[in-house]
Amino acid sequence: MSIPTTIPGVVRPERDCPDGSNLVTLQYQRAVVRSLGEVWTALTDPESLLHWYGSYTGDPTTGWIRLTMTDQHDSATTDVRVVRCTPPTGFVVDIDGWLLEVSLHAVGQVTTVEFSHRHVPRSQAGEIGPGWQYYLDRLEATLLGSRLPQWDEYPDLVDEYR
Repeated sequence: MSIPTTIPGVVRPERDCPDGSNLVTLQYQRAVVRSLGEVWTALTDPESLLHWYGSYTGDPTTGWIRLTMTDQHDSATTDVRVVRCTPPTGFVVDIDGWLLEVSLHAVGQVTTVEFSHRHVPRSQAGEIGPGWQYYLDRLEATLLGSRLPQWDEYPDLVDEYR
């Protein structure tokens, strides 16, 4: 088993919580040589999403979808509330109280993905952080046509997020 060499996320104090709060934000950034449209599609099209994360049913314009994870790490199904969606530059969703924000920025053919998981209890950052690194690495691999990472390469990253 090898440890991934991708850039890990950053653990930051939560910006809108009272002083002394134990909540943090997990922040990640990826830059891929793909158009903004290609990256948006990989993140939002149910068939494209299936290649690296999961599938969903429902119509996001109603504000709700039903997401099913489809890989070796997770196979849960849950309701997702679409808080905000601004195609093709970003969205915010709430998954069982997990506030997830995605923002896309393009310069030429390079698109930067900024992903944040907000309001994470600091005690859970080590458990949650490697999972998002795994999924973002899968997104990048899908976009670039390279080998998808396997979950067993990621649990050893726990200390990176503590």
